Amino acid sequence: MRKAEKRKQNIKSFCTLVIAFILLGMCCSVQAQSTKGPSVPNVPSMKPLSDGSKGNLTVLNENFSTTAMPPSGWRIKTTNPNGKWRIDNIRYHSSPYSAEVYRGTSCHGLMDEWLMTPYLDFSKYLNYNHTNNIYMHFWWYSDTYVVENGLLHFNVSVSTDGGTTWKKVWQAINWSFNENEFSLKGMPIDLSTYRNNTNVTIGFQCYSNTEEGAVAQYFQIDDVVIWTPGLANFSCSAGGPYFWWYHQQKLYIPPGVRFHGNVSKSYNPYVCHWLWDFGDGNTSQLPVNTYHNYTKIGTYRITLQVTYGMNVTFDNTTLNLFLNPPPDITVSPKLVCLGGITVTIKNPGDYNATNVSLKIKVFMGPFQMREKLLQNETIANLGNHSETLVKCKYFFGMGRIHFEVIITPENIGGVDKSFYSYKAGPLIFTLPQ
Repeated sequence: MRKAEKRKQNIKSFCTLVIAFILLGMCCSVQAQSTKGPSVPNVPSMKPLSDGSKGNLTVLNENFSTTAMPPSGWRIKTTNPNGKWRIDNIRYHSSPYSAEVYRGTSCHGLMDEWLMTPYLDFSKYLNYNHTNNIYMHFWWYSDTYVVENGLLHFNVSVSTDGGTTWKKVWQAINWSFNENEFSLKGMPIDLSTYRNNTNVTIGFQCYSNTEEGAVAQYFQIDDVVIWTPGLANFSCSAGGPYFWWYHQQKLYIPPGVRFHGNVSKSYNPYVCHWLWDFGDGNTSQLPVNTYHNYTKIGTYRITLQVTYGMNVTFDNTTLNLFLNPPPDITVSPKLVCLGGITVTIKNPGDYNATNVSLKIKVFMGPFQMREKLLQNETIANLGNHSETLVKCKYFFGMGRIHFEVIITPENIGGVDKSFYSYKAGPLIFTLPQ
């Protein structure tokens, strides 16, 4: 009888001790959380095309998407039938076509070829903003030989009297553009001087004052946009700046650097029209998130244009595509934890790690076979030379365990580290490595 009472008393004492441990663990527990370390300044983004404005109202938007030359409402003036403006389906900024003047071996004589916009009433946009500014940009394409040697001259002029007189507002000079790629050099063009005019025509003029060297000389334009500030709450972001290890883009299907864009939350991104320019002569019209496979390392300027009805918005960012792999991300566990597992994740390299997938798994039992996922989250940005503290709850269990930390950034190499620990109720003792 005494033995039975003594056994009951021992069981009662043990239960009391277990309950005390549980209550102590609950009082000292911490919620699973990610606390980011000191932020690291990002590389400044490129200057927006639209003088800082984000939401803009489209006055004219022409991407030469049909085979008609001139496009509807436009006009051309031809002096040399073998060198007149035409539609090209080989080189373009946005598919499927661009507008081109081509001077080849069959083009003899001088040229003075004009492509003119429809008549535009700038005055009707005065009530849309307080500054009444009007701008234009277009993507243009040539080669350095043509520009440097002045074989073809390309000007943009404005007329307010129906084309009788013209004033030059832009000319293609020896901009430092990438040869044989569509360029935005020299943009935007400020047309605010003409904001009160009701009859504005923009003329794209390509002429030659010599017959020498007529082999393969050309100018092309695409995606002509004239805008004035419009919807104040319509804006887009091209994300970034982006830092990608060159070989990391090969690990994806389809391969390529991933770009993440967005528009104002009040607008459905899939209703808008997207145009990404990847800075190497390639574009995409995929909405929101897109990808592109680069063949050369370097720094690229990324441009995003989003159109919603008559409203257009722009944003620019940069991509640094580097060849040498950065140092591995490090994982350091806290050796003694109460109520869970705590690890410090550090990015020791010179480049931000983005869209970092973080998983923490624990393996239990005498054979470490039973698996439990304690943490599964995505860290948007782990800055260069910064660290993040991650805590996750894990109270119950006794004996030896081991946990695994899997870190997979989108843009650089990842890491998979395992640690052996001993667990006594809410306490975890991790062995140093």
